[in-house]
Amino acid sequence: MLTTPLTSTLRQGVNWRNILILLLAAVPLGLVNYIPLPADLSYTGARAMAVLFIAVTLWITEIVHPAVTALFILALLPLMQIITFEKALAGFADTSIILLIAIYILSAAMLQSGLDRRLAFLLLNLSRGSIQLNLLLVAVTVMAFTFLIPTSTGRAALMAPICVGIVNAIGLKPGSNVGKAIFLMVSFTSLIFSNSIMTGSLSMVYATGLFQQIAGYTWTYLSWMTVMLPGSLITIFLVWLMLLKVFPPELKGLDNGLKYIKEQLSLMGPLTAAEKKVAFLFLGMLAMWVTNFLHHLPVALPALLAATLSFFPGFNLHSWKEAVQKVDWGTVILFAGSLSLATGLTETGAMGWFATIAFGNMKTGSLAFLGLMVMLIAMVIRLGFNSVLAAATVILPMVLTLAMKLGLNPIWLGMIGAVASDLCMFLPTQSPSLLATYGMGFYSTRDTLKAGSLATLCLVTVTLIMAMFYWPLVGVAPQ
Repeated sequence: MLTTPLTSTLRQGVNWRNILILLLAAVPLGLVNYIPLPADLSYTGARAMAVLFIAVTLWITEIVHPAVTALFILALLPLMQIITFEKALAGFADTSIILLIAIYILSAAMLQSGLDRRLAFLLLNLSRGSIQLNLLLVAVTVMAFTFLIPTSTGRAALMAPICVGIVNAIGLKPGSNVGKAIFLMVSFTSLIFSNSIMTGSLSMVYATGLFQQIAGYTWTYLSWMTVMLPGSLITIFLVWLMLLKVFPPELKGLDNGLKYIKEQLSLMGPLTAAEKKVAFLFLGMLAMWVTNFLHHLPVALPALLAATLSFFPGFNLHSWKEAVQKVDWGTVILFAGSLSLATGLTETGAMGWFATIAFGNMKTGSLAFLGLMVMLIAMVIRLGFNSVLAAATVILPMVLTLAMKLGLNPIWLGMIGAVASDLCMFLPTQSPSLLATYGMGFYSTRDTLKAGSLATLCLVTVTLIMAMFYWPLVGVAPQ
């Protein structure tokens, strides 16, 4: 047989493992019309579950980019007659998509101006060389960036080189307790505080769209923060104390680290015009979000206005070509595909059936126990995903559906589910936020497991206490 360069290349390029995974993922979809089904699951719902199985398999194995999987979902939903093509495309019209794009554009402007690094060093400078206070201010710095950068990974990636500069100036080596605490604090805070604001992470932006789509509830920026911020602050404070206890500092002060911070601030000089313009846009956007109770504008609208102004004469913070390169368009497509999949699963009743299977015959006798079970099951589901957003697309629709089946407020249980989607602090491979600091080499997998287990315990405990006693006081009651 004649072998040409083309056939040789094709033969070498075939990845039979990936083809086998794809074929196995498609088996349920091929068989679903020919097998007996439970009485409470329709064939349309079964096809929707088969599409979910394909999506989860491809998202976990990543044999193709997650955005490609989302596009595949958009094609499968109408082809399998689960929902119409128009409904499948409706995910692109969701306001959360516009919000996400706008925040990406504004974050790009801030990173280009250098305002992010200045803010970080200004906050860390307040430690005055105290190890304990420096660790707390690392957390405060990450929390401040949550209002500016919509991804926990982005915040961790931004803080990692700054912290490397500090620990190198001090002369710390990998294995140092101070180094472990600093880098773990960056990742843990970035993950935990994501829940505090509705633009704190991609999964929270997704959640706001899902609450409106499935439960018909529209969050405002201030109402979300009122519910979630206190619990996040308490949890991070407890994590700070825990890290100091688990990794007792071997140094008394960080004098050289403080010197490094001052040197960096001196090199930056006074605020540049670009930094002032970025600050003006962000502060204006935040002001409009916080005063939503006065003007009732959708959260995405002020963000879109600020992002648009960043290109206009007088601002000129970046060009369109520069900005679009910073937008993760794959994530935007993943958002749309996930929302459309949630629509298909909900309208066919498949998610209600799946929620019943996952949670058994759970009753509402003990709301605290119900919330705990939701978090534990979500924690298990999270073990299969290294993307918080991909995990949220499975966890949140299921939790919202469960709440409605039990006659509970889906917003109350849904917010517990939103927190649960971030329970990924056990291993560095569970989250890109952890990988961003793990790669610096200052802590081990064992360190992550030990500290992450305790941080998770803090987050679960505080969340359940707040859900039972505080959330009802601010309008989010279980029933």
